[in-house]
Amino acid sequence: MGTFEVRLSWDGAVVPGLRAVGALQASVGVVTLYDGMLDHVVKVPGRPDTAPVTLEREVSDDLTFDQWARGPHLRKEVELTLVDTAGGPTVAYRMHQCWVSAYAVAPDVETGVALERITLSMNGWERVAPEVPELAERFAAQRGTSVVRVGLGRLVGGTPEETEARLDAMLREAQASGAVLLLDEADALFAGRTDIADAHDRYAATPVDIVRARLSSYAGPILVVPPDPPQT
Repeated sequence: MGTFEVRLSWDGAVVPGLRAVGALQASVGVVTLYDGMLDHVVKVPGRPDTAPVTLEREVSDDLTFDQWARGPHLRKEVELTLVDTAGGPTVAYRMHQCWVSAYAVAPDVETGVALERITLSMNGWERVAPEVPELAERFAAQRGTSVVRVGLGRLVGGTPEETEARLDAMLREAQASGAVLLLDEADALFAGRTDIADAHDRYAATPVDIVRARLSSYAGPILVVPPDPPQT
């Protein structure tokens, strides 16, 4: 990890001039119970809570803080992004349903600097996992190689021998460059296929076990694109 550049955004725009960001903190309360039968105290987890976060910057002609502070009932999704300036991974956190719980302007007469601070309360925060293709590109960049995106439809079909030939050729080429494999149609590869609709299902006669065995011997990283969620 290198030095991070901090970016904060809401309403689809990056907040300019950010000077300080408070820590993201989550906690679980402790409830103390007394068991009269056993004559001892028991402590159990209580309610989860999320601490407010204070943001600070110098006062400027940008009214991003001021406008939200005048409508504190407005709730927004806020994203905090940490970009590694040395080219390492980007880490993002999303703060949910934030609202302004405090706003202050603090001029310093001696230095002539005026700071504005906004405090956001929220209904929880979480680290945002990158999409699998983005993660594959990061791995490839770290290894100085490329991403080979493979759809199962390119590997299977025809006789088992034909499938093996295509798979072996693809793996030899990828292995030579140390590529990161990115697999599509993962549901067909890893899920049990007991729901074959008819004899024309293109995966019905596929030696999926062979595909799995060949992929398990690949020395480089393999990432799997999850299937799209079912439509409701």
